[in-house]
Amino acid sequence: MTETALIARLRADERMNALLPKLIEVRAAKARLDAEEARLLAESDTIASDWTDEAEYGRVGSDAGFPYRSVAAEIGAAWRVSDRTVQRQMSDAATLVTDYAGTLDALAAGLISAAHVRAIVTAGAIIETPGMRAEFEQDVLHIACAQSATRLTPLAKRRAEWYAETTFEQRHRRAVEDRAVWVTDVDDGMAELRALLPAVVAHGVHDRLSEMARTVIDARRVEPDGMRESNTDTAAQTQAQTDGEATDTADLRTTDQIRADILGDLLLTAAPTTHDGRPTDLGAIRATAQITVPVMSLIEKRITDPYETAFLVGHSPIDPQTACMLTAGAPGWDRILTHPISGQVLAVDRYRPNHDQRRHLTVRDQHCRFPGCRTPAKRCDIDHTLDHAHGGVTREHNLAHLCERHHTLKHNTAWTVKQLPGGVLEWTSPTGRVYTDTPISTIEFAPDPEHEIPDDPVLDAVRATPDEVDVDFDVELALDELQFDPLDLIPF
Repeated sequence: MTETALIARLRADERMNALLPKLIEVRAAKARLDAEEARLLAESDTIASDWTDEAEYGRVGSDAGFPYRSVAAEIGAAWRVSDRTVQRQMSDAATLVTDYAGTLDALAAGLISAAHVRAIVTAGAIIETPGMRAEFEQDVLHIACAQSATRLTPLAKRRAEWYAETTFEQRHRRAVEDRAVWVTDVDDGMAELRALLPAVVAHGVHDRLSEMARTVIDARRVEPDGMRESNTDTAAQTQAQTDGEATDTADLRTTDQIRADILGDLLLTAAPTTHDGRPTDLGAIRATAQITVPVMSLIEKRITDPYETAFLVGHSPIDPQTACMLTAGAPGWDRILTHPISGQVLAVDRYRPNHDQRRHLTVRDQHCRFPGCRTPAKRCDIDHTLDHAHGGVTREHNLAHLCERHHTLKHNTAWTVKQLPGGVLEWTSPTGRVYTDTPISTIEFAPDPEHEIPDDPVLDAVRATPDEVDVDFDVELALDELQFDPLDLIPF
């Protein structure tokens, strides 16, 4: 780095160090205002409820809804917002104030955002008993205070399954009846095609479209220096079209645009015919999905355990039938050994072993390990935390997934990172602030805290605290010594 570049960076760091506390305080103040607004909206809901009771409208019938509609209309007119939106917000606020007092307090303290609140309340909707709901709230709040809202959402859904009175399988059977496809017209001759599908199908469709789009982009004409053309130059494309220039000579479509075009091709012609003639072989591309399946749910006499739900990684639970179907047809399985207390992924072995370290890291990380980023692991680079050129070893305790954006940020700015035991990454910003990122898998695989671990000599090897974990732990030997292997019960 030149002296000029160093001076510029230090000046920027100094300015950011002065600016960042103000931004943090603004976000905390916004959270406090959101909490106060929720309390006021809940009070307006109480006013409508009292009005209904005093007028003896009852809780059913057309008249019962008028107090709520009138109150919502009053607020909506003052806010210049749809009264339907306000009425929904009143109901949500009443739920938050009544059923999630701890979450509201955390919001008022600026510890979490409104997005965290939505994630917690939405996930907890399946829990009917107040006592169980309170336990769920206490369980997820400490996660919410340490994770982004996007990361919290799938974790909260998973934890809610522990406390729900009905099983996911029961709710899924009801929900799948609502699957549908519909069209919503929007401006400028465009329309939205929407579909309500089982999660595995929806994410599979999106993944296949993404893989096809990337293949089309990879097949584009390359520049003389051998570098691919940018697929994000939307501004250049728009300017060319505005100026009346021909744009047929080069494919400047973005990934989103190609996904949309291929979706239309597949649905209207049953094959991606628009892209025939290009060396893409789009028809051979298949979707991929990563799921975690509790081994006991795969045996012939399946055991339903709310603490161990099959999960579409990073998204939502899936029903046992779909999980069994996917695992039965899978070319190989990853068997995950986790710490019985902390849930830390200790090792991953496979029925047909191959690329052990990559599989271990994919299961452990699931996505980019920069705080708040959720780019899937399959689209990330595996980075040496301590650079290989500086003596860093190629071992799981020195590797982590980083997306291209944050990989280059690590190597080209003053951001630094070190890896702590258990795969925890400790990031230090240019202003000296420290941000800790814990592997999502450690939280996902953490068992019920009330569960008693049986005495077993093999488990002694994994009962160590994270800093005592032996990185040379012999998975094959441990599995050979297990007195009982649940995989033996799976009928396929």
